[in-house]
Amino acid sequence: MALERKIQRFSLSWRIQHFLLMISVTLLIITGFALKYHDTWWGKFLIFIEGGFEARGTLHRISAVLLFITAIYHLVYIIFTKEGRMEFKELLPVKKDFVDLVESVKYDIGKSKNPPMYGRYSYKEKVQYWFFFLFVVLMILSGIVLWFHNYFFGILPKWFFDLSQALHSATATLIITFLVLWHLYLVHLSPSNFPINASFWDGYVSEEWLKENHYLEYLTKVNPGGKDKGGID
Repeated sequence: MALERKIQRFSLSWRIQHFLLMISVTLLIITGFALKYHDTWWGKFLIFIEGGFEARGTLHRISAVLLFITAIYHLVYIIFTKEGRMEFKELLPVKKDFVDLVESVKYDIGKSKNPPMYGRYSYKEKVQYWFFFLFVVLMILSGIVLWFHNYFFGILPKWFFDLSQALHSATATLIITFLVLWHLYLVHLSPSNFPINASFWDGYVSEEWLKENHYLEYLTKVNPGGKDKGGID
């Protein structure tokens, strides 16, 4: 029996960025919600396993620094590397994304026989990237104001700190909702990926998975310049 062919989809640099983002955001959510809900039993439990209130604050700030470093890493990657520029170009919204959205809805409600054929990134993945990009920017900016409040108190009005606090908390809530209800399902729990899509770890997907989920990318990587004989009708 022939072994299933594996195709590299994500480079080591891409995977390192994703890993750093995953670790920093997870720690920020856990330590941040421990503070926000410190008066609940589960908030107290989180603070306890984090080593106490002071340790929680230290861990939260270390995680914030890691998120900032990850953001700088990503900016350097997309500006100064050929691979990064190509990835960023693939993530930019194009007219086809809106067409694919309509076709996807038509397919889901039974009005179309076939789903849309996606390139390297579908409109769903682009939405995830740009929403998360916005979330990270908001978290970093509001976090800086809150972290260095003693300095900013001398130059900014109080309402600005109240706004930063509300924005920081609301963005964190949106991030965890976004991760659990959308990203986690699409990437790992959807039928074609369940129980996990390990490409975030090793960078590889099966040829069949790529053909099913990113058919246009499949053509460029597996059958460049030719028409796939077993393609979608």
